[in-house]
Amino acid sequence: MDFFFKPKGVAVIGATGNKNKVGYSIVKNLTMGYKGEVYPVNPKYDEIEGMPCYPSVEEVPDPVDLAIIFVPASKVPDIVKQCAGRGIKGVMIQSAGFAEVGKRGIALQEELVQIAREKRIRVWGPNCMGLVDAVNKNVFSFVSPSIWDDGLLEGNVSLIVQSGLLSAGFLIDMMSHGTMGISKACSIGNKADVDECDVLEYLIGDPQTGAVGLYVEAVANGKRFLELCRQAEKPIVVLKGGKSAGGARAAMSHTASMAGNVHVIRGALRQVGVVEAHDFQQMADIAKAMAMYPAKEAQSSGRVAILTFSGAAGIVSTDMMSDRGLKLAELSGKTIEALKAVFPEWMPPSNPVDLWPAIERSGAQRAYGEAVKAICADPGVDAIFLHFFIGGVAGRQVDIPYFAQTAKKAGKPIFIWALGKREELRAFMVETQRIGIPTYREIGRVIDAMAGVLR
Repeated sequence: MDFFFKPKGVAVIGATGNKNKVGYSIVKNLTMGYKGEVYPVNPKYDEIEGMPCYPSVEEVPDPVDLAIIFVPASKVPDIVKQCAGRGIKGVMIQSAGFAEVGKRGIALQEELVQIAREKRIRVWGPNCMGLVDAVNKNVFSFVSPSIWDDGLLEGNVSLIVQSGLLSAGFLIDMMSHGTMGISKACSIGNKADVDECDVLEYLIGDPQTGAVGLYVEAVANGKRFLELCRQAEKPIVVLKGGKSAGGARAAMSHTASMAGNVHVIRGALRQVGVVEAHDFQQMADIAKAMAMYPAKEAQSSGRVAILTFSGAAGIVSTDMMSDRGLKLAELSGKTIEALKAVFPEWMPPSNPVDLWPAIERSGAQRAYGEAVKAICADPGVDAIFLHFFIGGVAGRQVDIPYFAQTAKKAGKPIFIWALGKREELRAFMVETQRIGIPTYREIGRVIDAMAGVLR
């Protein structure tokens, strides 16, 4: 699989100089980050983006071990044969029009599978977005080049998604808002050859991947998939599409997937330690948190201390935690006494810890700092849930790296819910996640992630 993730040279078959076409986006993305050789292929052009354009893949020079194909579906089988004859090891077919569209497309896809077997060439797709590798800056995809506008945010979560346009839009949304960086996002589409098991096995062995999130509509080889999950030392989060009757029909028309019995699948995933998500954002949120905190303490029983600037936010958090099987930690007498040092006499501290009176009396850094230190030292606390408003004076005074270090020394995960001014909030989220604290913009998303880590 290395030639998909680390190719020495990439041919783009269906490249174009028309900036409004997908074939241009693929070439442009390659030129923005990929360090290997790029070979546009289209007989209508002499050059694209200042690079020589070749009339056919047979005329592409070495080195080339990957071809990205975006041409009409009917032309794809012959081009795959040409790639195999050229000695190319793998093709990413980003064209649609295969098994997802009915009998004619099914026949084309079956032909692809036969070619792959006979010619010993691996086929990724068809009907997919391809690969976005934020760590190595390899974008082998038709995703809009606007993905580069805010910079590719690096993270240690990798995604496997049986979708194309959704994964492309999802990535741009996450990166532009600073909600999450990724390692690799792999859109596998119809899975004519390369499937979720092949990619999952690669990512389990990938040192740049700390956790894996998957959106799948059907699993090609259930036994292999469950065994990979069972043996994996990395957290795995799965969002299963096609769980309802209507969803199953939609999955068939989307990527030609036959969805299985949801109850059987759910039970099997639970047995091998996989966490199930219920929407795309939740899948990413839980995977992000579990990548940062892959192992929980054996004695963890879901006891959480909330440090907030708002009594109402503390109450809502408590209610939502209860719904997810988490509970408020009972703070020790020693912790209460330590908190009293920063609180005014008229405000006895309790959990949730409403820090605003302490902030007014002692300043934000001392109030938050002493509270985090005391909570981390409390043996009755399994996790810390911090609330911040970004944009005010208090938000600018806090020392987040200190909180991260203190919590790490105590062996306790720390989570942040943050809200505030847009640009400052985005910068805050990027920074907190860089130092290893999962940060979210909605309380419910924090609690879903916390429940995944403390499960």
